[in-house]
Amino acid sequence: MAQNTWRFVGITFIVLTLVFAALFGYYYMQYSSANINYNSLSSKYEAQRSAMVLGAALSHWNFISYENMQALINQYTSNATLNWVGGALNGVYKGKSAIQEVWNKFFNLWSAGWFSTLTSPLVSVNGNNATIKALVQFTVTPVKLPNQVQYLNINYTLNYIYDNNTWLIYYEEWRVAGFGFLSENQQSSLLNLALANAFSHWNAISIKNTTLVMQQYTTNATLFWIGGSLNGTYTGYNSIMDVWNKFFNIWAAIWFYSSSQPTVTINGNTVTVVAPIQFIVQRSSNMSQFLFINVGYSITYQVTNFDASKGKYTMQIVSETFKVEKVGQLY
Repeated sequence: MAQNTWRFVGITFIVLTLVFAALFGYYYMQYSSANINYNSLSSKYEAQRSAMVLGAALSHWNFISYENMQALINQYTSNATLNWVGGALNGVYKGKSAIQEVWNKFFNLWSAGWFSTLTSPLVSVNGNNATIKALVQFTVTPVKLPNQVQYLNINYTLNYIYDNNTWLIYYEEWRVAGFGFLSENQQSSLLNLALANAFSHWNAISIKNTTLVMQQYTTNATLFWIGGSLNGTYTGYNSIMDVWNKFFNIWAAIWFYSSSQPTVTINGNTVTVVAPIQFIVQRSSNMSQFLFINVGYSITYQVTNFDASKGKYTMQIVSETFKVEKVGQLY
């Protein structure tokens, strides 16, 4: 009898052990699956936040390039600090009023500004704080010497805080790393205008403004779109406008920057601008999805007029190539 009792206890123990083992395995699998899903969602969330911070920085440099004071100053917290290291504006500026005053001084010195990033911006996000670091080159023409083309290389730091669903700058460092001349000759007016037009064109694309995008084309211009879902050749104003509208419908938001200084070649009455452009895009159908599109960009302008009284050329796009070289998830 005792032997049977112990046998029963032993069998019961084994059964319970197997049951608990099965339950442990089940819940461990559930926990592992939940943990993997959590880590995946957390990673996507952080990538989205990084993309938004990068977009804010690119917009900031665009606003400087196009001297959009209102949009620029709206990116700061009320007690932000701008630390300007080097050059005529060297100093520490605290608060929106002081920062706006120094930007006004900068805009009074330079015109026709545009930017490119000489190194890929480094983005770090920690909770509600983020930092952007990059070597940024601003190409500028002095207000008093409009035929010159100069560059300013800036070691840039932007510190952001997430406030009311917006990334705002609370500390900015503009550290002059180098400056010099790009061009000062009889062709510099054409070079200036071509670069200014090209950056204006890319900026119009980034803000999805069809009217501004289209105003640079001749009526019989050709757009060569190579790669991607919009691959094709589009000739004529209406055809080109249609493809840009399709592009804008795919993306809820677009930012751009040039990863190196564009090259400009002048051949008679045509001027060609070539640059590697990266567009950062947010998908309309999935607002949490951010991608990069690396584009080999070429724009050929036809010089259409010269106003001798103003010393100013006019030019329009006759040929444009949008070559998709790489597309991928951001971060």
